[in-house]
Amino acid sequence: MFVGAGIMLLAATTNATSGIAASDAQRTPPPGAPGTCLSWRHADMADATGVDCASPHLFELADTVRLADFPAGSPLPDGPKLGQLVNERCTPLVDNYLGGRYDPDGAFRASALTPTRTGWAGGDRSLRCGLQRFSRSGALNPIVGAVAGQDQSDIHAPGICLGIDAAHVGDPVGCAVPHAIESVGWVDLGKRFTGAYPSIDDQDKYLQPQCAELAGDYAGDRNVITAKGLFVLWNNLTKESWTAGSRKVACNLAAPLPDRSGFAPIVGSVRGPVQIGGQPGSPTNPGATGPGGPSVESQPPLPASPPR
Repeated sequence: MFVGAGIMLLAATTNATSGIAASDAQRTPPPGAPGTCLSWRHADMADATGVDCASPHLFELADTVRLADFPAGSPLPDGPKLGQLVNERCTPLVDNYLGGRYDPDGAFRASALTPTRTGWAGGDRSLRCGLQRFSRSGALNPIVGAVAGQDQSDIHAPGICLGIDAAHVGDPVGCAVPHAIESVGWVDLGKRFTGAYPSIDDQDKYLQPQCAELAGDYAGDRNVITAKGLFVLWNNLTKESWTAGSRKVACNLAAPLPDRSGFAPIVGSVRGPVQIGGQPGSPTNPGATGPGGPSVESQPPLPASPPR
């Protein structure tokens, strides 16, 4: 029934980026004050406008940096170069904006809005650094509330199933289509550990019975989980996450492959009939979400870590 920690430890090595304008449409630059929350509906963000951070938004501005080392005639950075700029210049600004409590392994990602190509050609070198929330496919998800006031833990409501794409865990999907994991809830490590960062062993000793209880309550009976060939999995908090104030750990059900290289595709919720495949699954369509609500993912696709 138990596999343990490791599967869902999602440590991004590069930050996702946003804001590369594909068109030369003229637009009024978004507000530039740190703490401004922005939202838009058009892909080129031509309608980007400031909104109350308490309402759904797509970007929370941390600060703006001028790329003074890009002289006239330099191409607008994109792709890996933009990712490097975000890592080197935006991540420190985001961490400072959050009072040194940015969780690089959490639900939010340091990101950036670039000038339009027309603006760049006209000398605009401003890189607006901030926070966004991405699904694993790279789609943007709304943020509700200022990030500075939130636990940044990357968790899911019970009943959310995450799709499968070979060795990758995907976006939320309906549990009736092939998926990698089914969320049964989360555990708050802050209720057990109130001081220094707890070791992985100490986390596991606490998480195993807690996640097992959540899974049993969710499934209706712990024996059902074993009978259907599923295992209880959890992730661990990194020291960086703990320092940032994240305390919650996701508990999930999955069917790891025998060689521990990833997941077997599951069709159906543990609360009903379940079918488990013997090979990694093909990509699933994230058009439908599970009973827990809309997508709450934040990270671009990452390989699944093998269970320990």
